[in-house]
Amino acid sequence: MKIIIVFIGMLTILAGVLPFFNGFGVIPFSGPIYLGSIIFIGVIAFLYAVKTFGLWGSQKFITAMLALLIIFGGLIPFLVTMSLIPSTVPSSGPVYSGIIILIGIIAVLYGAKQL
Repeated sequence: MKIIIVFIGMLTILAGVLPFFNGFGVIPFSGPIYLGSIIFIGVIAFLYAVKTFGLWGSQKFITAMLALLIIFGGLIPFLVTMSLIPSTVPSSGPVYSGIIILIGIIAVLYGAKQL
């Protein structure tokens, strides 16, 4: 079952890498559909953490925290646009993508450790 954590991490890494391709005009990936997909990945991860009986104690907590980080990563551009968080918080570009990728790498490493 822990393989799902690795899969979620890989999806998150992919979500962080796609904006780089957008800059080259290869994949037109931006806007609410892209951000919604990141949030959707986080919601799936959170539901997995909450509903899975194979995760106990710290595993459940860490998986839930990773899921919430993914969800927050998808919400950041909306929150910056609505001026709910400072505009100095990266909400696009390589720094934003790097943060999303880092969260995904942490999830993959954590999930691989649990196998």
